[in-house]
Amino acid sequence: MSFESAGDIGVGTVLNGRYRLEVALGGGGFGQVYSACDQALGRQVAVKVLTLRPEWADGERSARQGRFRREATAAARLSHPNVAAVHDAGEHSGAPFIVMELLRGQDLRQVLAERGALPVAEVVAYGIQICAGLEHAHGQGLVHRDIKPENLMLLPRGIVKICDFGLVAERGANVTRYTGPMSMLGSPPYFSPEQALGHEVTGQADLYALGCVLYALLAAAPPFSAGNTVGYAYLHVHEAPEQLITRRPGVPAAVAEVVHALLAKDPADRPAGAAETAERLRAALRPAPSRRLPEPAKAPRQDLPRTPTVLDRRPQDITAWSRLEEAERLLAAGRFPDADRCYWNLYQQLSRSGGESEPAAFAALFGRARVLEGLNGPATVVRRLTDLSARTAAALGPDHPLARCVTSYAAVRTPPVR
Repeated sequence: MSFESAGDIGVGTVLNGRYRLEVALGGGGFGQVYSACDQALGRQVAVKVLTLRPEWADGERSARQGRFRREATAAARLSHPNVAAVHDAGEHSGAPFIVMELLRGQDLRQVLAERGALPVAEVVAYGIQICAGLEHAHGQGLVHRDIKPENLMLLPRGIVKICDFGLVAERGANVTRYTGPMSMLGSPPYFSPEQALGHEVTGQADLYALGCVLYALLAAAPPFSAGNTVGYAYLHVHEAPEQLITRRPGVPAAVAEVVHALLAKDPADRPAGAAETAERLRAALRPAPSRRLPEPAKAPRQDLPRTPTVLDRRPQDITAWSRLEEAERLLAAGRFPDADRCYWNLYQQLSRSGGESEPAAFAALFGRARVLEGLNGPATVVRRLTDLSARTAAALGPDHPLARCVTSYAAVRTPPVR
């Protein structure tokens, strides 16, 4: 069978007369990824091409081709907002390729390198989304086996997508295996103890890797550091990671507890699944019930100043708007992390119930922008406010009070054109 080496397929190649490779985006031992033009549909896509080398023996080439085709078949079965979509698969001169959605954003490794440790609420939100993607994959009988920051893409609006199913394992008796039972696959800083030991893995291995990722996002580095694969394997199997709150004292104890539960050595000691993990993460950031002291008799009411986001009160919206008022009080008091958590929890709740286009949802996003401004200054939120202004006007109408409020707020913070 004829085939092309890695040097024969590259920018400018048209795969099967349809996909023109345009820019090399990166790759590794299992393939090279390009941005490409789907000339049949006139759209931009990402194409992953298996790297084939002339010096490989027939057995190694066959195994790699089989694993690559398994990735395409497995990923094509998945359809979820937190999993990168696969559009097509094929073969060009003996080299298999996969056509995927082209994601515009940064992987979490790049985010970590640029920003270091991330805000706790942001990390928890990403973790919940990763759990949703894993729950879907595990429900299809698929174990990713390579969850790490490089395989988690962050899109501009805060959406996280799981990518690269090159090491996917399918739970089933009739699946052709291209690795032996004692093979050690995965990325050493993030693989599970059972992977380090070469044992068969389940979805619990992905949860352990998620624990490593969350630890890294919160502490700016994964739980273990070693010079080689053997060193990492020993640490994952035998050593307990340093307590997260020691690495970063500001992490809430409830959040740290969830992360360390994911890092349990025995899979049976980890959360029962991705859905349970997501719920535990949500619970870890829920504000504790506050106790209110009775007001003195006949004391005049003192309202804290706030921006006009409490609008369109309706009986069915009273819970959402009361939570917005609480967030506004926290923001006015300068309690930015608490305010952000309150806004974000409300927005997530509204999104899950299909209310992401309601005024309360846009008010929550407006609140989060003002939290960011309070933390980092007006220059950091100009683009976010401009985008939010357009989205709010499109959803509610430009004359809606909230749309006018966001627009005027954004205009004040946009520097004049010189």
